Amino acid sequence: MAEALLEASPDAVIVINPEGIIQSCTRAVQALFGYRPEELLGQRIEVLVPERLRGVHVAHRVNYAAAASSRPMGLGLSLYGQRRDGSTFPVDIGLALIRFASTDCVAAFVRDGSERRRSETLLRDVNEISRELLAGKPIPAILALTARRARGLVGGAVAWTVVPVGAGRLAVAAADGRGAADLVGATLDASTSLSGQAMAGAEAIIVEDLTAAPEVLAEARNLELGPGLFLSLSDELTGVGAVVVARERGAPLFTPADQVAAQLFASAAGVVLALGRTRAELDELQLVSEHERIARDLHDTVIQRLFAIGMGLQSIQGRSSPPVADRIDASVQALDTVIRDIRETIFDLNRLSSGGPDLRQRIGAVLSEAADQLGFQPTASYRGPFETAIDDDMAVHLLAVLREALSNAARHARADSVSVEISADAAFVVLTVTDDGVGLDGTGGSGNGLGNMAQRARQLGGRLEVGTAIPRGTALAWRVPVGGGGSEV
Repeated sequence: MAEALLEASPDAVIVINPEGIIQSCTRAVQALFGYRPEELLGQRIEVLVPERLRGVHVAHRVNYAAAASSRPMGLGLSLYGQRRDGSTFPVDIGLALIRFASTDCVAAFVRDGSERRRSETLLRDVNEISRELLAGKPIPAILALTARRARGLVGGAVAWTVVPVGAGRLAVAAADGRGAADLVGATLDASTSLSGQAMAGAEAIIVEDLTAAPEVLAEARNLELGPGLFLSLSDELTGVGAVVVARERGAPLFTPADQVAAQLFASAAGVVLALGRTRAELDELQLVSEHERIARDLHDTVIQRLFAIGMGLQSIQGRSSPPVADRIDASVQALDTVIRDIRETIFDLNRLSSGGPDLRQRIGAVLSEAADQLGFQPTASYRGPFETAIDDDMAVHLLAVLREALSNAARHARADSVSVEISADAAFVVLTVTDDGVGLDGTGGSGNGLGNMAQRARQLGGRLEVGTAIPRGTALAWRVPVGGGGSEV
């Protein structure tokens, strides 16, 4: 009966003598390690231990033999086994003292620990997303973290998150992995895309070959990916978005266990993101109220007082000597300039309060996202009516270029500061990114990043210029015509 119970166990039971020689093992060892039971008899137990850990395992085994007891093995440690084909995997092991063939031996009860480890990883990832959200990280940065953790959970080559951006439209808000920069900002139809279908349904969608699926985002098909997994980021009431995880072409399909783990992660992350979105909406309402109050105070109090000061100065200008009158006139003109600036500020505050899309907020989210990579917060400045000059199509390209430029600076420049300027006039919009790093000679900046940025400029009839900053570093200028038509002379 004891033998029948051991053979029925899903755990592999391996009996070793005090010298670490395998005396007996159950049939389950073949499913777990790839060896037939008779192949292991007489071999040292270290044959089932990864090569890099065998020396450490021998030392632990000797120490255990000196004070043997029945207990779990390696409390607080991450244990791994090695299959016959050389691959390694997490294991959970229980140890028991037994007497076998008149010898005191140890029985090791071994099971695959992959799913338990993945469950722990899933919980840790969701907790990390919750912490970052509570710490005030912007939603775009949280979506980027969600893509990164989803990719790691099921071994993907690339992952991206998709969110609604208008009636019937979706957009890739963040991506992580190979080709991620090509995906961010791409838009797709909510009714026909697989991402939209995943958002609308409760079940995950699995695609065997993303390259051959016409419902898949064109930018993703160009990456020549293989298996894909589409999951809804939703709570019980609202659809926050979707997360997509893809493997390399030719890689194994996602297993049912992969699907379950990814679905649990996406559901939990969706609830967290929904709560974060609600909190952001409440913060925005509070900010709108504050904007309205500031605009009202500026108009009703500050501007009226400035008018009164200007009129008082003008009343004495005619009774003053020429030099004094000139000084008074200059002061009145300066007051007029201040009043115009305040009125522009009031206009900006009222426009933000109207609830329309704010390009500055989207740029700020990209800067905050880049701060994690750079180790510091890049600065931003704005000149001219850039928000009215940049339409939705140009905004997608500009944000992608900004993200790529900041990523290049983080990877190559070794800079202490990065400044961003966005300016616009009647003819052109110019994005300038300047760092104080090692400069062009040390950045290795000849990869796909610069090519992608230049291509985006050419699509809009503009050009990309990269040069040396003064006194040191790199200056990148992305210049495109207003309206995205024509080209520079």
